[in-house]
Amino acid sequence: MKIHFFENGGAGSLTAEISGDCDLYNAQHLFADMTEKINGGYKTLCMDFSGVGYLDSSGIWAIIRIIKHAQSSGADLVFRGITGTVRKVLRLSNILSIIKEGP
Repeated sequence: MKIHFFENGGAGSLTAEISGDCDLYNAQHLFADMTEKINGGYKTLCMDFSGVGYLDSSGIWAIIRIIKHAQSSGADLVFRGITGTVRKVLRLSNILSIIKEGP
């Protein structure tokens, strides 16, 4: 899994483009990188999953923890690019209801 961070026009706004598999081997890495950015002062974050082809329970765990950390830190977290198998896994896990999707 790779994560590329891009600052959006405004201060404190960041997009994380995620690609590859979000699984046992790298879910902790995703959690650590995203919480580092939130703790670093980014208040508007977008996680783009359009490049993710596989998501397992470890990835779901990381997503839930990232959402909770963003909420407790007062950050606005939006997801985009959730399609195909990743969307199916999140739907079957009943996680889509807590995910805020955006453009």
